[in-house]
Amino acid sequence: MKKNKGYSLIIAIIAVTIFSILLLKARIMWETIIGRDMEEELVFRARQYVSAINLYKIKNNNFYPKKLKVLYEKKFLRKLYEDPVSESKEWNVVMQSTKLGKKKLLIVPKKLVKKFIGTAHIIGVISTSIKESFREYRGKKHYNEWAFYLGEQIDKEMPELKLIEE
Repeated sequence: MKKNKGYSLIIAIIAVTIFSILLLKARIMWETIIGRDMEEELVFRARQYVSAINLYKIKNNNFYPKKLKVLYEKKFLRKLYEDPVSESKEWNVVMQSTKLGKKKLLIVPKKLVKKFIGTAHIIGVISTSIKESFREYRGKKHYNEWAFYLGEQIDKEMPELKLIEE
């Protein structure tokens, strides 16, 4: 009888270890699924902004909005969407420079947009998250490189974007 006393404890420890390993694998799988869903949500929300900018431009004689909030206020967006993959939930703005006839794409933090109105116009959004993505989008592997803007050609590599810093 004394020989069987330790087996129950060993079996319990092995069962808990196996269960822990399975939970860890499930967690990793779950995080991947959630991450991919967040990427899809990022693309959806960003394209909502691009569509709203296009509609605004059409309805306002080719004038572009001076800020993203106008799109909601003028009913071109149902709501102001947050960036789903960044901690700040803020978007950077994609602006097209119109200086000297050259069209450059600029990434401008939301708080600096006012400085560029007149020399550039808002044409899209880009995430502020520097995290690496699960998939590649137009040749880019980080969310802050995925620009969504009017006139983008989805089948081509992402053009050069100039980041404006304070």
